[in-house]
Amino acid sequence: MDKAKHTIREAQVGDVLAASQCFEALYTQSLEYNKPFHAYDPDRLREMLEARVRTKNSVVYLLECGSVISGIIVANISRFDGRYVSDYGNLFGRISEIYLAPEARNQGLAQALHEKAEEWFLKSGVRYIEADILTGNIPSERFFSSVGYSNLSRTVYKIIDEK
Repeated sequence: MDKAKHTIREAQVGDVLAASQCFEALYTQSLEYNKPFHAYDPDRLREMLEARVRTKNSVVYLLECGSVISGIIVANISRFDGRYVSDYGNLFGRISEIYLAPEARNQGLAQALHEKAEEWFLKSGVRYIEADILTGNIPSERFFSSVGYSNLSRTVYKIIDEK
């Protein structure tokens, strides 16, 4: 895939079915790292994606090569709950999903998607952004580090059995 031949655009409701293929590929790939989960619900993923396309506090950008959707990024805005005071305002951004098809990787296209999301965050008054990375997802760790993210926290989990 030639970087010069790609376009990035905001997703519309009519794109949800086609874009959900990237979403499903992302979730299939994440099962490799997502220890407590072993499956996902494709219908629920489409509903979630459509909700993100429709809401004003989220944006979904699609990477296209011709008419083929080869990548997706989902960005969301929330408010801090007041426990902490930030020098960056009371809003924060979250990259909740980013995915590129294998043929679109290692060409700077994930960075281009991320830059588009950053532009949207800045226009929306957001200066602080977070992203969660599943343990063991080294490519994601490298990517977020390459675009300036730092480690903030670590989520741990435990499965409890009935006694």
